[in-house]
Amino acid sequence: MLRGRHRHWRSNGVLNGRFVVCGRGAPGLRFVSGALWVRGGFVLAGRIKEAGLLRVHDLLAQHAATQPDRIAAVDGAVRVGYAALARRVDALARALLAAGVRHGDRVASLTPPSLRFWEIYLAATSIGAIWVGINPVYQRTEFAHLIANADPVVVLAMSPASGRNYVGELVEVGLAPERVVAMAEDGAGDAWAAFLARGATIGDAQVSAARARVAPQDTAVIVYTSGTTGVPKGAMLSHRALVAMALANRDWMGAGLESAICAAPVNHVGALCNICMCVFAFGGKLIFYPRVDMAALAALARAERPAYLVSSPTGFLMMFSARQPASDRLLSTRLIVFGGAATPKQMLARVAVCGAQMSSVYGQTETCGIVTRTLPGASLDDMADTIGTILPGADLRIADSRDRVAGPGQTGEIQIRGPYVMSGYFRNEDATREAFTPDGYLRTGDLGFIRPDGNAVFVGRLKEMFKSGGYNVYPLEVETAACAHEAVEVCVVVPVAHERFQEVGHAFVKPRAGAAVGVEDLRAFLRDRIAHYKIPKTFSFETALPLLANGKVDRLALKARAAALAAA
Repeated sequence: MLRGRHRHWRSNGVLNGRFVVCGRGAPGLRFVSGALWVRGGFVLAGRIKEAGLLRVHDLLAQHAATQPDRIAAVDGAVRVGYAALARRVDALARALLAAGVRHGDRVASLTPPSLRFWEIYLAATSIGAIWVGINPVYQRTEFAHLIANADPVVVLAMSPASGRNYVGELVEVGLAPERVVAMAEDGAGDAWAAFLARGATIGDAQVSAARARVAPQDTAVIVYTSGTTGVPKGAMLSHRALVAMALANRDWMGAGLESAICAAPVNHVGALCNICMCVFAFGGKLIFYPRVDMAALAALARAERPAYLVSSPTGFLMMFSARQPASDRLLSTRLIVFGGAATPKQMLARVAVCGAQMSSVYGQTETCGIVTRTLPGASLDDMADTIGTILPGADLRIADSRDRVAGPGQTGEIQIRGPYVMSGYFRNEDATREAFTPDGYLRTGDLGFIRPDGNAVFVGRLKEMFKSGGYNVYPLEVETAACAHEAVEVCVVVPVAHERFQEVGHAFVKPRAGAAVGVEDLRAFLRDRIAHYKIPKTFSFETALPLLANGKVDRLALKARAAALAAA
């Protein structure tokens, strides 16, 4: 039953939708996480959203038909147009089918950012397989967990590479040798050539039949969480969620997505979704580079002139610390999005001189990446202090510990419902149940509140909050205050046990290059900005901080280090 013109969908508490679907009786209509599904597309604010573009392969088919010669990907000396990319993907899809890959099977790739990764991802998802990315920096215990949980029918690995025999390591952790296909670092090799050659036995009709069986709600990708709070869980991202996210971001990012360099690990949504899928939805050019090397990336930026940059405070710091001026990396940039942690205003001011449009964004693995953004024209204050508003078609609310909507300005958990949210965790029903509220909102585990202007403010991770003498302390608030000091480049606060106050904060501080700051100076600075119970009791001054593979600060490592210092 369709009730027309009811205002239902929300964006940060602002009603802006036009439809409510009640029940499932109407043929071709059903309510899907905050959007109306009408025989082939989401209706957002009363219109069909890209009818026909529902699966990852639909985007490739469209671009190959409408702009066949436009460059789709660059990898070293190789430049591939959309029609040529489609042919390469078809060949690989045939090889996967010849290898026995069927609908729902997991196909893993162990590669750096590269054209080969992109082809494997597109080919596997096109025939209904589920793609799983394996980071080449993983070690045996990480391989063992992923292989045991995902149980891939085949792993396509660039091996040997970077001085490691990945095939041997995968076999050692329990993967059957016949399930591994090795390719050389240049993406070639005899084993790879033989694997592709077997695809000649598969006809066009078989490929078409496999693709016809792929439904929008089918899982396209399993992305494993970073594991900062425990064993990584595999978030299942559907075709519908990935494509809806990419199209929604394309709509506000516009021509900024014309081209981008991808040098980040492709097993994370930062690279897969925020870079690759968004540029792909626009029909832009992906420029692959196998690792983060600031000098090489600056040279590549001068040559290829990328328009789009996804970054973070860590990324900005690396750019500013490189020998080459940051202007080299930002020479042609038209759009910069950043998130992953609070970004101080003074850091944004240094970036803003390039003249590009900038936006503070927020997202998680479980939301297919970017799901909020500050709008064009936002001030540096707004970008430093907020994560903007939710993408159209989804709903963001702030909830208390009982999942009740929090009052205006009240801090609570950020919860999200909409077409961009994961389907659940692979082979983990308990974790899936815990991840969603009874009315279908994703529990992000992040804390925030809504300002009167509708912008959401990220306060910190629920699990990072600690109580000191009965008071709630949010590390991000303390870190933001400390980073306002002109001599502080990065500050990370973690809790340590305390006999009187149960827990207190320990701050790890990385001063700016050439600057000096002392404990008493920093304490005095913080006294004018935050309550006394929030000020860290102890400080460490560091030249570098430990990072995870995704570029985020490794808080678990710092927490262990702080505990050891407290016990000494």
